[in-house]
Amino acid sequence: MPCLNYGLNQKILIFRCRSCVVLEMNFPVKPNDSDCCNSGCNPCIFDVYEAQLKKYKNFQIISEKRNCITSTSYTVFKLLNIEKHTTDSYLYTFEYVHSNSNDSQCEKDKLTLFYEPGQYFLLKSPIDDGKSFCRAYTPIFIEDQPSLQFTIVVKIYENGKMSKYLKLLEKGSETLWRGPYGDFRVNFSWKNILFIAQGTGIAPVYSILCAMLENEECYTVINLSFCCTIDNIILHDKIYSLAHYWNFKYELFISNPTNKTFSKKYNEIVHNCKLKKCNIESFIKSAKNIKFIICGSELFSESIQQILVESDIKQIDIIVL
Repeated sequence: MPCLNYGLNQKILIFRCRSCVVLEMNFPVKPNDSDCCNSGCNPCIFDVYEAQLKKYKNFQIISEKRNCITSTSYTVFKLLNIEKHTTDSYLYTFEYVHSNSNDSQCEKDKLTLFYEPGQYFLLKSPIDDGKSFCRAYTPIFIEDQPSLQFTIVVKIYENGKMSKYLKLLEKGSETLWRGPYGDFRVNFSWKNILFIAQGTGIAPVYSILCAMLENEECYTVINLSFCCTIDNIILHDKIYSLAHYWNFKYELFISNPTNKTFSKKYNEIVHNCKLKKCNIESFIKSAKNIKFIICGSELFSESIQQILVESDIKQIDIIVL
């Protein structure tokens, strides 16, 4: 199945097997002058050719590189930056250091960071008694991000074990990661998709949205119902920036409306209530051949699944990330 390598300025189609990365891309054929109709059509066949040529050149660079992260052992990434994002969430950016003490800078030149839209990494953290534990975080798409870096959304919980560890990290701190994990694969043949996300569950959904909407051959009609609180509308600006695509719409469901000033964006649909069964049923009636993709807490995902099952949606059409 095709996926996107987020480490490149130009997105390249990558085909994977379970244990390796197999890259294939043919040199694009330059169209003849007579192939252009000179009527100002968009996209022009020559514009398409130039875009494919750039992808091919980038492909030649990446084809000899291997993934700097592995699912079977830990890789060291250092913390580059922490940026406050919402009231309780932050953007943490990490950069590859080494997978073992024998790595050299020369070897780094042959590495890049591969992952498919919606996949996640596991962060390992020690605790006081010497034991360790892991938590899953999904890298989000950052345009023009260097190929050995990734950024995650971190929700800080007052009594959270991983939150305690992350709050103590300083720039330059080395951390242990493994991955990527996750079996979801983007399917560009689906006709309609309703994403239902809660809280930080928007992170994998956003990566998938970018992969689909930036693919010129994707004609899937995509809708998003994002359930959040007024203080933590995670990736709000980034989601809004996708609204210019003809095949994407989203709605916000604010579960704790207050008297706080909320800066609603132009043409944005905001509901000052939780997502309800009637909202989902209304969407079901408005479209056909819908795939439902859910991402949130276990309790949230179970409740949405129950609503869909009660609305006669087949289990094969329900995906939980």
